[in-house]
Amino acid sequence: MSGLRSVLLERVADPVAGALRRVPLSARLAEFRADQWDDPGTLRPRQAGRLSDLLIHATTRVPFYMRCVRGLTPDAIVADPWGSLASFPVLEREHVSEHLDELTCEMGRGTMSWSTGGSTGRPVRLRRDRRYLAAALATTWLLYEWAGIRRGDWHVKLWGARRDFSGRDSLAGRLTDLFYTRATLDAYRMDAARRREYVRFLKRRPPVCLEGYADALYELADFIGHEGLAVPSPRAVVTSAGTLHPHMRARIEEVFRAPVFDRYGCREAGNMAGECERHNGLHVFGETTILELIDSEGREVGEGETGEILVTNLWNFTMPLIRYRVGDEAVRGAARCGSRCRSFDIGLGTRPCAERRAAGAAGPILFSRASRAGRDPVSSGATDRCSRRAPSLASSVFCATPAASRSTA
Repeated sequence: MSGLRSVLLERVADPVAGALRRVPLSARLAEFRADQWDDPGTLRPRQAGRLSDLLIHATTRVPFYMRCVRGLTPDAIVADPWGSLASFPVLEREHVSEHLDELTCEMGRGTMSWSTGGSTGRPVRLRRDRRYLAAALATTWLLYEWAGIRRGDWHVKLWGARRDFSGRDSLAGRLTDLFYTRATLDAYRMDAARRREYVRFLKRRPPVCLEGYADALYELADFIGHEGLAVPSPRAVVTSAGTLHPHMRARIEEVFRAPVFDRYGCREAGNMAGECERHNGLHVFGETTILELIDSEGREVGEGETGEILVTNLWNFTMPLIRYRVGDEAVRGAARCGSRCRSFDIGLGTRPCAERRAAGAAGPILFSRASRAGRDPVSSGATDRCSRRAPSLASSVFCATPAASRSTA
């Protein structure tokens, strides 16, 4: 049944919804699937072309960059897009908050407003468009495919972002969740009674994919283990929204008896990296993201060195985020998965999340923002292609290793 639903979703529902919303998810996902196994030598020129287009757009049409980046001509950008990128200033959260309109260029692509969750302080308002949204959704679904998850597979999320619960109790929200075979459990409401409810729910409706905040999944797994309970094994567990430490991964895999696929992303730039079935690190999605690691002097760090993460998204022309400081750190590592791709070993600090703690969550909450200070519905495997070579979308790799961090945000 899930196979038929997957076909219907991809061949009927997605194209129809994409046409109605003018979000070309199907086309973008097909493009990313076809390109994911290109070697780095093929990916790099494609990245350079997209980067050139973005930087030319920013310096000729976006007021903020037109004011801050001077003397950089389109010809110079085309000749050396990587050197041109380095000449852009680091974009801070404060810049985005204070210069929202200056950072915006109306492209006629259905501008949408959204904001960060505020876990690093005051929420930051942002803008995006349909072109960005299609690329972001395609990236997310490609990550699921790396974990062996197909469209239409029963999917349960243990989630805590309040906006993601908005509208889920409406008739339209319930019908949408029913059609896409998904449910969301509230990670903020995790006392012992609610955990037992979640265990009963997972037994009653065993998911193919169990996804959630890394700390919330760890808390639930630890509760199940300590109580001597058991739940059916999903095909994969997907973690995000926090630092997945080795002991957390081990406990989650022990209790759920399923492999864990970690991912890295943020509200500002979407999913930026994810694990393949080799579990040798998080591959950076080179089709959508350029990620730099810099030291305190603004220079790229060398192998084995820690640097701050700067992200450039290649698809959001309505509000370009170029060299945006997300507030995390990572350690540059060596190539893995049999590819020639350079790698990063992520080593994020931890902090209690005041927002979730105030909501009544038990235990320490580990969040990945390291370098700066609704109701829930309870009441076949991944291929081993990565052994041949890592996806070209993975222009870099992260893997979970502790590293020094700055203040928490």
